[in-house]
Amino acid sequence: MIRTHYKIFFLSLLTAISACENEPIKAPSLGDAKAISSREEKAQDKLETIKIYLGATELNAEIADENHERRSGMMHRTKMGPNEAMLFVFPYPHQTGFWMKNTIIPLSIAYIDQNSRILEIHNLEPGNTNTVDSKSDKIMYALEVSKGWFTKHGIKPGNVIGTGKGSLANSVQAR
Repeated sequence: MIRTHYKIFFLSLLTAISACENEPIKAPSLGDAKAISSREEKAQDKLETIKIYLGATELNAEIADENHERRSGMMHRTKMGPNEAMLFVFPYPHQTGFWMKNTIIPLSIAYIDQNSRILEIHNLEPGNTNTVDSKSDKIMYALEVSKGWFTKHGIKPGNVIGTGKGSLANSVQAR
């Protein structure tokens, strides 16, 4: 009796699977494409912020820790204050790269490890779609600021970023 129930269940499952395979795949409509395109053509809303400290300087950094936030970044933004930044938070250490597609503000970027230590600093040019890859595969954060900000404030690789709660990890996890 149990074997019969298994056979009936198995045959029902196969029938259901084969029925699903024959269903046509719905292609996105023109309306779907326009909605996606319009989202990609405007700046994302301002994100939640934290205060971070580099040397004697305080930055107010927006936190981009979701895929869609990291993907949009500073695209289509028209201004950035002198002590404003965007902090990109990744789920695990890895080698990363950034480009400036649809970004009109000249930026500098610091690639940062899980211990909040700056490993690399690079300048990024508006509209440049060439990726600026990190040399390290230990990148957990990236910090974008106005171009030249790091030089102006004497910030170099080796500097550690602090927050009111200690490390970057403590601050972004505690939100």
